Amino acid sequence: MNKNSKSYAKSLFEIITHKENIKENLNLSLENLLVFSAAIENSKNLFQSPLISEKLKYEALVSLFPKITKVSHSLLKLLVEKREISLLPEIYLEFEKLNKNYFASKQVKLITTSYLDKELSIKIIENLKKIIQAKEIILDVEYKEELLSGLIIEFNSWALDKSSLQEVKSLLKSV
Repeated sequence: MNKNSKSYAKSLFEIITHKENIKENLNLSLENLLVFSAAIENSKNLFQSPLISEKLKYEALVSLFPKITKVSHSLLKLLVEKREISLLPEIYLEFEKLNKNYFASKQVKLITTSYLDKELSIKIIENLKKIIQAKEIILDVEYKEELLSGLIIEFNSWALDKSSLQEVKSLLKSV
């Protein structure tokens, strides 16, 4: 696989996963890439011909598929400018791998009072993998000084609050 294909797929993936409605956006972009790839595979002569300008190739794809996402549109434009539109089938395959790995991983939010060192982060991730039976953990760390000490771990609808603030609140309720 071409090194550029991996870079394009990874960049596209990172852009999409930083937006809202991640799953919907990923699926839409995956569908867009699949459709583009199929068009390129079925018309290899057109998309690999040096006699046809990249701009014409781009216009052909856009006119064939007018309902593409803004991100997919930008990717096409970039590939045209870089004369790499023929990489779309490879980009699709790499993007699909990234998509599968993303949904095999679990997102966990960790709220703490201070920054975690690398060693502690690794221990937390390894323990979380065992507890929630995940291949990969995407750790979203948030810092809140008002917790006083300790941490809060949130996963799906489950939360573990081991902060000093929670202990103080519990004490006040019992009084």
